[in-house]
Amino acid sequence: MFEEVVTPLEPFDAADLDPALGSTAEYRDAITERVKTDYCEFDVRVVQTTSANGTTNPTPTDDSWFVVGIGSDTGTGFYGVCCNSGMARVWAGEFEDNSQPGGSFDGLLTPGDGTLNRWANAIAGTTSHEPGHSSRLGNPGHASADPRPTEDARQNHIMATPSGADRIEDRHFSDTSYEAIAGAVGLYEQTLSNWDFINPNISAADGLRITVLVDDDDTPEIGSVYDGGLSPWGDADIAANGSLTFQGTTYDRYQITFTDPQNWNNGDVGEIPEGAEFHVGVGLTTNYIVNDVMLLSGGSAMELHPRVVGYTPDGSFNPETGDYHLTLSVPDPENGPLIVSDVRIRHLPRTLAINEMITGGAMIGVDGRSIVPWQERDGANVEVGSAEELPVANLAEPRALDTFRQAEPDCGSLPAPQPIPDHPFLHVHYCEEGPVLGLFPSARVYVEATVTDPNARYFDRDTGTMVTGPLSNRIFIQFTGKIPDLNGNGVDDAIDIDTGTCSDDNGNGVCDEAEPTRYKYAAKLVCGHQPLPSDGRLVKGHYATTINVLNLGDRKAKLTKTLSLTYPPEEQRPGRVAEIATDILGPNEALKVDCADVERRVFPNGLPASYIEGYVTIESASRLDVTGVYTSRDVEEAPPCEQHGGGCGDHMCGQPRKCCGGGGCPGAPALSTTLEIEQIREHVIEAKKPPVEMCPDLRVRDIGEPDVNCPEGSGSCVTRTDYTIENIGNAASGPFSTRAILDPQQSVSVPAMLESLLPGQSVTVPVTTPRGGNCYDPDCTITVAADNLDEVKECNERNNIAEETTPG
Repeated sequence: MFEEVVTPLEPFDAADLDPALGSTAEYRDAITERVKTDYCEFDVRVVQTTSANGTTNPTPTDDSWFVVGIGSDTGTGFYGVCCNSGMARVWAGEFEDNSQPGGSFDGLLTPGDGTLNRWANAIAGTTSHEPGHSSRLGNPGHASADPRPTEDARQNHIMATPSGADRIEDRHFSDTSYEAIAGAVGLYEQTLSNWDFINPNISAADGLRITVLVDDDDTPEIGSVYDGGLSPWGDADIAANGSLTFQGTTYDRYQITFTDPQNWNNGDVGEIPEGAEFHVGVGLTTNYIVNDVMLLSGGSAMELHPRVVGYTPDGSFNPETGDYHLTLSVPDPENGPLIVSDVRIRHLPRTLAINEMITGGAMIGVDGRSIVPWQERDGANVEVGSAEELPVANLAEPRALDTFRQAEPDCGSLPAPQPIPDHPFLHVHYCEEGPVLGLFPSARVYVEATVTDPNARYFDRDTGTMVTGPLSNRIFIQFTGKIPDLNGNGVDDAIDIDTGTCSDDNGNGVCDEAEPTRYKYAAKLVCGHQPLPSDGRLVKGHYATTINVLNLGDRKAKLTKTLSLTYPPEEQRPGRVAEIATDILGPNEALKVDCADVERRVFPNGLPASYIEGYVTIESASRLDVTGVYTSRDVEEAPPCEQHGGGCGDHMCGQPRKCCGGGGCPGAPALSTTLEIEQIREHVIEAKKPPVEMCPDLRVRDIGEPDVNCPEGSGSCVTRTDYTIENIGNAASGPFSTRAILDPQQSVSVPAMLESLLPGQSVTVPVTTPRGGNCYDPDCTITVAADNLDEVKECNERNNIAEETTPG
């Protein structure tokens, strides 16, 4: 790359740097620790290896991996270069070369000036920089790498290409870079939870155990524990405790026990006095539901315990509304509802330190740097009887990082894959194109709220007695954002919408195909007065409409109301379309839309004509009962009969020459009023379903036991076995090739050509090797690849290889 030799990797030797500062192993360990610190908040492992060239330890078999080779040779101005097939190269010797008089690191890394920390910072900064490119990050000048105005200077950030003085500092990722990496690989700690509790008992507690429920194949681990002065304990343990069915779902149950008693603000070491407030917190590597809190005394459960709201953000997108929410639950609904209030929601660019998740805590990250939220808002109050939703964001809102990499004009002159150098002066135009998205709505979401039990029994320290009444706790929740994929195609829905892969006709951020079945009701609307007898559109009179909406379901219904005018304008032209409002109806609740409401919301300066006519469309994902009530009346009373010399006037009140019998002319008729009630018809709008992709999917189902026969001793061995290939896709494969590779030393290749496999069809392929070495060397390993020439376009290209080893 750029005429630099990047492979084979040159050795890393402290003698090429400044051997007075440490051994080669000490350099390696110091660099590794810096890189681990840079990536510690992300869902990645950082592994140091000194294996031979061309190998890594462990072998990178995960879906996503990156290898950085660090040699102590020089790179003629290059500190590092990326990215070729998941590989990058760092020239640690370049820092030593530039430490000479007049160089970038003169007086910084020269013997007598340098320190092991400075060397580790310089080399680790480039080592962390290169994998950042594989996570869709550019160098500064690209939206995914530039710092925000609220952050420190650009040269302090890992994706920068700073001068020598800045490279010897411990750099960090910018907020936008952090968002991009979080969107690419995820975060290590999934959910952090802190609580302000009160000991409701009349005696002191000396232990606390919290039970959590996990719906995950992975075993949760503790990532962090609150150990500040508000807690009687400085650490915690977690242990499996069977399973539990909660609200119809079976979960794995774990118990978190707080340990390591410490000095704290409100009591003796490891002890919570009666009625005293205390604080605890723990971060886990998975999402969970808090199911129980138990105070202990001498290892035994006490009589009273704080009541808690359980919550999980996992899978909590509402395809009807586009809301992203915490699902709140009450583990003991038989004891009455809990009230969640004083809700504050912050979208964070980085992880807030767990010790700052307290009332009045500072916005400080785990690295000690300040955090400026992307957004702050107040949340709704929620009464949780069994389970309720607390919205924290909506898919129609922009997320913290949403940009697009645009190829620069001269990128076609660069080789593919394009090398990206870390160099103090060289600028390379980028050829990568495509979206760069953070998690939705941001890397972290931080929620604070008060939880009140209206009828708690607890010890009141002010009166020194047990009382019954409202008792409040405070919860602090920090969880990761998500990748919205409501249509289930493995791609962020924002990308699907932007690229036209799916439609979003109503602009709610949800692919239309992922929305639930919708129900529409189109009710006629006539409002105002028509004073002209010659107007042929509507007879002379006053007109009013009221549309009643009733939710007969057993869950909340969200509905939108839209006005579509037919008059004005004049004939044969469509009128204005305007949204009236969006409302939430609880079970058995009802509301109405009437002329006054439409005028106030849509025409605050008055109706555009003496009367309007059109439709009110009501749309909801829940079935509703919608009824229209229509009334009208005459504009004015008919004139009275006039009597002339014993006779009536010609108009005769509608009865020419017959109204004057005996009693003279009758009075004028009263104003006539009409009333009509109409049940509005329901229209079912089925959700759009994505087209089913038709594609084959070949995989190796099993590999048989090897049978080795060596009739004439070494060199005459023949191995026989078989393997089965199956098509688990939904389309025929067409002809394709397969290959078995066997020991000794994976040197024996046996190809085969197969006919087309239909969906669900399988075929067993016999294998007989040529005469040669024994497959047992000492074990016999057989590797089989279906479609080894990549001739078939499959639904999944990553499941074509299988391997079996039979011990010798």
